Amino acid sequence: MQATFRDMAGGGQKRIIQLTGFKKQEKAALLEWLFKLDCVFLDSKKYRNCTHLIAKKLCKSEKFLAACAAGKWILTKEYIINSAESGRWLDETTYEWGYEIEKDTHYSPQMQSAPKRWREELTKSSAPGAFHRWKVVFPVKEGDKRMASIRRVLQAGKATICSPQNAECNITHIFINNKIIPMQNKKCLSEARHYPLQYLGDYLLENEIQNTEDIQMNNFLAAQETDQIMSNMQLAEMKNAVIKHMYFAAAVKHRFAQKDQLNKCNPEVKSTDLSRGTWYILEGLVEEYLFSDVITELAAGQKYSTPPVQLLHSLLEYVLLGNTDAVFYAKLHHILYLVLQCDPPWKSLSMLKYYLDLLQCPVCKKGTWSFIEMLVRSCLYCKTICHAVPVSGREDEQRIVHKTLLKFFFDLVKAEVEFLTKSLVEGTNSQHQQVMPQTVLLKTFWLGSETSVLFTKHINILADWVVLSYRELNRKNDAFTCEIAGLLNAILGTVVEYWIISSLLMVKNRNVFHQIADDLAQYLAISCDDFSICELKTFICSIPSLWLQMFVAEAVFKTMCLQRNISISTEPLSLQKIVCSYSPALRELGMHETGKIHKAKKKKIGQWPCPESQRALQMLNGDKQNQVKVLPDLPDLIFNKCPPLTKKLRAKAELEASYTKENSYLLAEEVHFYRRNTKGETALHKACISNKVERLIRLLSSPGTDINAKDYAGWTPLHEACNHGSTVCVREILQRCPEVDLLSQVDGVTPLHDALSNGHVEIGKLLLQHGGPVLLQQRDSNGKLPLDYVESIPVKQELLNVVHPEENIESFYERTEQDFCSQQRELWLILFNKMLLNFCAVYNLSSPFTLTLREVACSNVLPVMARDNCKMKNTFSADWLVDTYFRELETFQKLPQFLQEISANMFFFPGEQMKALLATLETMVEAYQLFT
Repeated sequence: MQATFRDMAGGGQKRIIQLTGFKKQEKAALLEWLFKLDCVFLDSKKYRNCTHLIAKKLCKSEKFLAACAAGKWILTKEYIINSAESGRWLDETTYEWGYEIEKDTHYSPQMQSAPKRWREELTKSSAPGAFHRWKVVFPVKEGDKRMASIRRVLQAGKATICSPQNAECNITHIFINNKIIPMQNKKCLSEARHYPLQYLGDYLLENEIQNTEDIQMNNFLAAQETDQIMSNMQLAEMKNAVIKHMYFAAAVKHRFAQKDQLNKCNPEVKSTDLSRGTWYILEGLVEEYLFSDVITELAAGQKYSTPPVQLLHSLLEYVLLGNTDAVFYAKLHHILYLVLQCDPPWKSLSMLKYYLDLLQCPVCKKGTWSFIEMLVRSCLYCKTICHAVPVSGREDEQRIVHKTLLKFFFDLVKAEVEFLTKSLVEGTNSQHQQVMPQTVLLKTFWLGSETSVLFTKHINILADWVVLSYRELNRKNDAFTCEIAGLLNAILGTVVEYWIISSLLMVKNRNVFHQIADDLAQYLAISCDDFSICELKTFICSIPSLWLQMFVAEAVFKTMCLQRNISISTEPLSLQKIVCSYSPALRELGMHETGKIHKAKKKKIGQWPCPESQRALQMLNGDKQNQVKVLPDLPDLIFNKCPPLTKKLRAKAELEASYTKENSYLLAEEVHFYRRNTKGETALHKACISNKVERLIRLLSSPGTDINAKDYAGWTPLHEACNHGSTVCVREILQRCPEVDLLSQVDGVTPLHDALSNGHVEIGKLLLQHGGPVLLQQRDSNGKLPLDYVESIPVKQELLNVVHPEENIESFYERTEQDFCSQQRELWLILFNKMLLNFCAVYNLSSPFTLTLREVACSNVLPVMARDNCKMKNTFSADWLVDTYFRELETFQKLPQFLQEISANMFFFPGEQMKALLATLETMVEAYQLFT
């Protein structure tokens, strides 16, 4: 210990100061202020008998607990700074921790008020310390720094500490660090109260103070109460062990990724505090519109200090107004990541507020959500941002800027979740949160009282954005749209990871997985029901969150089973359900599709049968009338004369659109900037409906015309031209608009479906000449191909000849059905893979739990039951996570028994994917058996 004296012309008792929680540079800066005052500074990592403790934050450190127990002043650093600026010691009252209670924090009101509460109580009662009536016995281990620290806290609170050998009667507290207590041979010890070591911190910081004069100490505790204390301790330790086991790989990955990504900004930059004068100079340059000088000064400096939000907002506004080049924005981008590296939002509540103030439009200042919404609006829909921007012809460059700002937001919230994961694994913040951890992500996607629900309004909109971005990607397939879709998907995955980790950090013991499966995953699966098989496969495989990917895969798999009348269990997803319910269902699906192929070969081409996938739904809905009636093959009756399916779909879509228009969230249905009628139809739509060719040509010649604009039901101008038989309009669109989307669909109805279901063969030929054979492969929501709406086999053949002149109609149908069934089988196998392998991954079932258990057992609280999983499952079933983990582990250990059955169920799924799955399972099982 080093005592440093600084004398000034002052009288009275010298203040004896200690610090806690301050790191090197911050501590050095604080000491400069401190040494201007008359005091004694004790520079020690251990608590000494100080008069004032300066604490950076509320915590359970030795110094903080000891100062509470001794009734000392525990103050914020502003007490030192303001006193030094005044040249004298100020009154402590308003600087004391607990003087003001913050509501929006994860610290409980009891913990916030503890320093003030104990100081006032001990002063009022004249008691020497918080533990002055305690007679304590606790385990002693040579060289154990933790026990030595606890001893100093007890001594600061004036507890009487007895050794186990010399303990007398009236022992009030025995602190235990192991289930086996070696000192129970003495009656006074075996009958005394037993407490876990954590009790000390809870007593000082969380519990209300009882009157120390009136309290009646009960010296006897029933044996079952002692066992209950031990049981609760062991359950908490076991839950920590399961969490550490599940998230160990994620924490290691984060450790390396953090070094690689954030530190690449500028590893040589050193933190410092720039003078106010420096910031005034930079702000003056901004007022003179010398933005390039300001950005260069900030980006090039070797010393870092947190830039004021107003200064960054001035630069951000300059960028958003389109006044900059790529070099300017690159420098701003560098500064933003430098701030994230040096001052992350989890550093303090003030830094969290800093980011929330920063991440909003510098003009509108409507908050982070509004800012993110504006960026997505620009990136997804090419819409103008929330305030007027001069037309510069550099809109594409601006969209790239908006994309990189969206990427910064993602990197920020991802870093928040990774920090929480690290805290969870290391136990630094484990299961002591009263509310969800305060993060930028929380403040963006959850509003006020919504924190008990995953599927909030903003998360619903985010899910819509994700699906819409993949629809755009399916239509355009360009690099920019691909990046935006990936970013939105990654943000949604990060939201899910935060939701799970928050539930594990909080005191409340609640299973939140069902909200992912029942709400969000089900919503995504329904939203994607019009995706083709390839599109659905791409979407599911791109979901970055293993949890969300697994639950979406299950939702899609269950829907497919329901459509084919295959019964499955309704219980929540588990390894048992995957192996014993979904694996046999996979076999049934394979048999079902193989049977369809054989039937298709024997069928005569004419009426194309209603697909099995729709039969169950039709039986439920009584919707048999939606099937197209078969008419005889007559020269003048080659198409169905009943109202075409697309007419009914249009009526249905318009009804849904009217509901959507009134109730959907912002941006879920984007509106084109041209004027629309009540159906959402643009001038292009109306020209195609009315077959006004000259007006259509004029509109197509106008700059900014969007030929792929959709009305409120989702129909494009090309759909309308095909539906109404406007052949010349179709020809003009195809010739003048190479960007026209020939695969745009509503409930799977493409322009070719629309044309052929309404008898417009010539339009069908035009579409096939421009779109190629892929148009013939598209299926609508009833599973029908475009040619299924043509009754005449010669006409079918005539249309097929446009793209495949060498193939007859029978072989086309046979090949198409085989390809379709093959794609379906591949999708089912992928869904099963995602469920099975992801489930094993998120619970880390293939890694032996015994290794984690041995590490945690070093705390001497948790007994090692390394090989008795059944015993552990029965012992620790009170916690849902621990109980779930051991049930899943028990199933995983039986996996060798199921391998042959799983292999047999995949008989109808030949190919590399099936072999890879079986090989992966065998490797996982062998690795587990090797280590155990």
